[in-house]
Amino acid sequence: MTRGALVSVVSGKGGVGKTNLVANVAVAAAGLGARVLVVDGDLGLANIDVLLGLTPLRTVADVLDGNCSFDEALIAGPRGIRVMPAASGRMDLPTYRPASLAGLLIPLFEATERFDLVLVDGGAGVGPAVVTLASACDLALLLVTRDPTSLADAYATLKVLNREAPTLPVEVMVNLARGEIDARAIHESLGRVAKRFLGKSPPYRGYLPLDARLAEAVTRQQAVVEAFPGASSSEEISRLARYLLTRRGPAQRGARPMLPINQPSPTS
Repeated sequence: MTRGALVSVVSGKGGVGKTNLVANVAVAAAGLGARVLVVDGDLGLANIDVLLGLTPLRTVADVLDGNCSFDEALIAGPRGIRVMPAASGRMDLPTYRPASLAGLLIPLFEATERFDLVLVDGGAGVGPAVVTLASACDLALLLVTRDPTSLADAYATLKVLNREAPTLPVEVMVNLARGEIDARAIHESLGRVAKRFLGKSPPYRGYLPLDARLAEAVTRQQAVVEAFPGASSSEEISRLARYLLTRRGPAQRGARPMLPINQPSPTS
């Protein structure tokens, strides 16, 4: 049985464009005919719904608190994507570990049976919830910019994921690049450090260019692939969406965090 791909986008540092990338890739994939689910993995600070101009009635906090089922919290977004909104101002959620996140992880795994692509917008940093959600995925996209703090935090994220989920494939996306040559140079800077201290360098996946249209789409609360389909950033996002849709894998997945066997399943 073939399942949809389960992909997390992480960065270590906030403000590098993770949420924008996730939202746009989701809308682009849906435009290709895919069934897409987006999970706002910054559990205590809602972002995806704001970026897409959505107004949720329930959030992931309601799911984890047992107030509603996973499906009851989903809302419809552009081109028919489904969105699991994060809570706003819940300081406890980012500290949740696998046992506490079972009410989210179990239906997240099950969702790969009915969605072609499940995207998790990881929170900033390397807190327990961020690492747990990323470790549960088939692939982690590590988003980085040329900012030295972004590179430093990206390496820290690699280090943690290498320790906590050593079999998790991690690939690097570069944001705000001036072109392919610039993006590859940024990737190589990160790769040299990773190779020296971790023994391996994450592969390069692609880049998003500096694009005024992308920033304009954010102010409109729209995906750039809808607002400006001919923009350079839209072309790169569509290319990434097509790639991720090829990542659909078999029923048997790789390493995932162990859940307690006595943890009840969420209400369906």
